[in-house]
Amino acid sequence: MAEDWLGKWAMNLMLINVSTRRFGRAVRLPEGDVPAPSGSGVSKSAASRRFVALSAERMKQWMGSDLSKLDLLVVQIDGIHMTGELVLVAAIGIDGEGVKHPLGLIEGPTENAAVVQALIDNLLARGLDPAVPRLFIIDGSKALSKAIRRSFGREALIQRCQIHKARNIMERLPKPLHAAVRRVLRQAWELDDAEKAEKLIRNLARRLEHDAAYRRAFWRASTKSSLSRGSACQKNFVGRSPVPTSWRMS
Repeated sequence: MAEDWLGKWAMNLMLINVSTRRFGRAVRLPEGDVPAPSGSGVSKSAASRRFVALSAERMKQWMGSDLSKLDLLVVQIDGIHMTGELVLVAAIGIDGEGVKHPLGLIEGPTENAAVVQALIDNLLARGLDPAVPRLFIIDGSKALSKAIRRSFGREALIQRCQIHKARNIMERLPKPLHAAVRRVLRQAWELDDAEKAEKLIRNLARRLEHDAAYRRAFWRASTKSSLSRGSACQKNFVGRSPVPTSWRMS
């Protein structure tokens, strides 16, 4: 019982960023409101061992949990670059009520097709039905698009993440234009009508045409992939308005 109690404390304190060097001072044993004495099993190394063991167990349980009961309409997949040689590819699902569900996580040297496919294979094995229509939001990675279409069909709905899209556009424009362009992009992506949104961005591109290089860079970066379902995704899948019943699980 004491070992289980200390393990949970180790997990909680590490997750709120308490240093293992201060773990002994942070823990209060059940016997009294005093710092744990030497030999109580709360040293830096003991706390680290408990955290590694318990987090590995929790990860194993999470990566094996059943997904078949979740009514997921949106799946977001993105790679998080931890170091130059380590990328974590994560998947999050959004249900019809706008609730987010962490689905899976896998590590690899890069965000390549093999790593992404391994994550998707794990989701499918745990009950994510490939026959149910869903919207996939990704960062534009070709490996992600390829793996999604291979597993969920060539007609799978894929949208480019608007945050990544805006970031790519800003990288191609001079800094004085950033605020104005961000404002127009935000207005376009909040519209319910994709045609009106595209028209708004085309008007912006025309205003920038005095410098052809900026205009070409802007329009290349601002493709329809971020407009086709932008506002529908934001409203329907994060709980701002009802989800189309045709998209729900039967």
